[in-house]
Amino acid sequence: LSVALSGAVLARCPACARNFANLYCHNICSPNQSLFTNVTRVLKPPADPPGSSRLAVVEYQCFYRRRYAD
Repeated sequence: LSVALSGAVLARCPACARNFANLYCHNICSPNQSLFTNVTRVLKPPADPPGSSRLAVVEYQCFYRRRYAD
């Protein structure tokens, strides 16, 4: 859904929309996330029952080489 919404915003530039989608998917699905992602904020989901230890990542930093970013 998030990628679809950004696609609507970037519709005037299909290459930009594809690049954004590729970057988004890389951030979410890469098996090597630990090499370029630093989690900076987590929260307990409000609907979780008391005593649950689940956490949701709500903020993170990504580090890429200039060549990849370009």
